[in-house]
Amino acid sequence: MKPSRRDMAKLALSGMTLAALPRLRAARVDSTVRGVKMGLITGSLNPLPETPAAKDVIDTVIEGCLAVGAANIELVNLLEPRLVGAVSFGHPPNPMTPEYEKSRAAVREWRLKTPISRFQEIRRKFDDAGLNLFSYVMTFDLDFTDEEIDAVFKQMQALKVTCFCTNQSRVDVGQRLVPFAEKYKIRPAWHPHAMVNDPNEVATPETMEKLLAMSKLFAINLDIGHFTAGNNDAADFLKKHHDRITHIHIKDRKRNGGPNVALGTGDTPIKQCLTLIRDNKWPIYGIIEREYRDAPGNAVEQTKAQMEYLKQILNS
Repeated sequence: MKPSRRDMAKLALSGMTLAALPRLRAARVDSTVRGVKMGLITGSLNPLPETPAAKDVIDTVIEGCLAVGAANIELVNLLEPRLVGAVSFGHPPNPMTPEYEKSRAAVREWRLKTPISRFQEIRRKFDDAGLNLFSYVMTFDLDFTDEEIDAVFKQMQALKVTCFCTNQSRVDVGQRLVPFAEKYKIRPAWHPHAMVNDPNEVATPETMEKLLAMSKLFAINLDIGHFTAGNNDAADFLKKHHDRITHIHIKDRKRNGGPNVALGTGDTPIKQCLTLIRDNKWPIYGIIEREYRDAPGNAVEQTKAQMEYLKQILNS
């Protein structure tokens, strides 16, 4: 809402500026269904509409979240420079390339030099929109310096998130993160994939339990689709470790490393997992990660349709 002419006149008389006006916040968005806090990871909204030069891309993301009606948001980093030739969204290629090394230096510099106020601003934008920004996404690798890890945790602290999805982070970086998690009280929520034949990948119950043993602050972001594609039992893991699971990523995949498919057509026990959370009143977020993209409509329309499908499950 813009200030009225009367407000402007009062400001002029008082010598105040527009920046001194209190921010008007939107009503709190609520996407809780039968006690389950539903939401989305912002990568579900890709490809984003083009953001005009004078507009912040974060505003475009927020508009998408509001259009879907998702209250609980996990933010994918859109601001960092791109890594050129990275493997699995954040790891060095082998053999190393000059292009990767140059881009990696640029990313490190960005992390170390970007003002914390930028992340505080992002938090304000989500708050003002009535959205609950609860998690961030970051892939850590052994090539991070301690100073760089600390900088990223400071960014997350400024975002006021309670946890973050470790994305493609591997088991070998776990011990590096322990002191930072304990310093900032921000929980790394380890995110599994389907690469069950590599013991350094977060993919099996054993690798995830190994990580949980490293720190009481370590948690799990259980991607029930990837976990199923690796021929694991997502519902069983949920039952055993619900007290250490912050949120689940909801997608549908086939077993044996199979593809992403439309919700309800794969092997992922979506209904069983959601009803377990609902019926046991576990404080675990249900987060849509739209990776099947062959449905009708644009990204927002497809994500909204997935939200409606999941609401039907929870209300049944």
